[in-house]
Amino acid sequence: MLRTFNSMSASRNGLLKTSDVKQVLEGLGLAATDENARAMVRHLRGSSEYSRQGYVTYGQFRNFLMLMPHEVARETDPSRLWFEAATIVQFSAPPRTGSIAMAARAAFAGGLASATTTSMMHPLDTLKTRLQAAVGKGPSLLDLIKSVPKLGPRKMYQGIIPSVTGNFAGHGLRTATYEVVCLALAPAVALPMITETTIQGVGSGLGTLFGTCVRIPCEVLKQRLQTDQYPNVLSAFKGITSTNPRALYAGTAATLTREIPFYVTGLMIYENLKKGAVALKGGRELENYQVIMVGACAGALGSVMVNPFDVMKTRTMTGSVPLGQSLWVSMAHIVKTEGPLALMKGAIPRMAWIAPLGAMNFAGYELAKKAMNAPEGEKKAEKEESMRTAPPEE
Repeated sequence: MLRTFNSMSASRNGLLKTSDVKQVLEGLGLAATDENARAMVRHLRGSSEYSRQGYVTYGQFRNFLMLMPHEVARETDPSRLWFEAATIVQFSAPPRTGSIAMAARAAFAGGLASATTTSMMHPLDTLKTRLQAAVGKGPSLLDLIKSVPKLGPRKMYQGIIPSVTGNFAGHGLRTATYEVVCLALAPAVALPMITETTIQGVGSGLGTLFGTCVRIPCEVLKQRLQTDQYPNVLSAFKGITSTNPRALYAGTAATLTREIPFYVTGLMIYENLKKGAVALKGGRELENYQVIMVGACAGALGSVMVNPFDVMKTRTMTGSVPLGQSLWVSMAHIVKTEGPLALMKGAIPRMAWIAPLGAMNFAGYELAKKAMNAPEGEKKAEKEESMRTAPPEE
């Protein structure tokens, strides 16, 4: 036990610090996070002065290892002995929080993640909208890219106000609904034919349904502005509602047909890609950049699958398709007059737009929520530990 303790401690005074524990966890291939290292120290330490300062003495460490079976305690390999001891400590216990607080944090995290990337990627969305709104042959993607200098920043960012507003409100409601539904249906995993993926799909579907209904009017305003039908948001709102207020919800069927499959499949792809990535790392926690890469892949794959419905949404919202006409009738007409490939218009800029958007909507939301859910006590302990010097000698 003494040899094990000495192999872990880098302090000359014979005390084990949280940073020492983290370094050992890294060497053993365990989840070497600050939170897990602090959890180990909490389980090892007692009530002495050193323990209150975040240090572990050899006596406390020995008492901890005395809980191990005798045949394990006689193991001569310090790494093996430490690994066996570490397995009885609960890592990252799930935080206990009320459903209202959880929903509020999820809504803010989801809305902030979506609104941030939407504002950054808006020029790509403008190109995609102009490409899809063109009836017939229309300009090619290359032609639109060449026209960017002529359009200028003002045209490229036309419609950004309703876009950011709608995405913040819509995605905030979507993520909050997703969290609440998954929490409420968690006990159903014990039932036959019900899996965690099934519950995630139901939660994502309901969240997308509610969130999209909030976001559609903002989408209509945004796309009318992007196609130069109105000069500003107020003119667009007055012009659309003066003839038929229902026009603010034009493209609802196409939007829901696109959104629900996209977020259901996208979230399920994200969760499964994340599990696969964790498995490839031997069960270790993913780094933040790896989580973002998984989110980007999930968003890009999901966007291609539902691109035909995105084309129909754009055509309906910009007025190219008569208001109230059946989605399938409009789609059949486009295929007949423009060919099947017309339903894949804008797929490339949409993938380029959705990949970072998916990274932030899926991964960015998760990272933001994780940061907000960090216990205040842990943050305080981390700050104190970074400012702490070596303990005084007795």
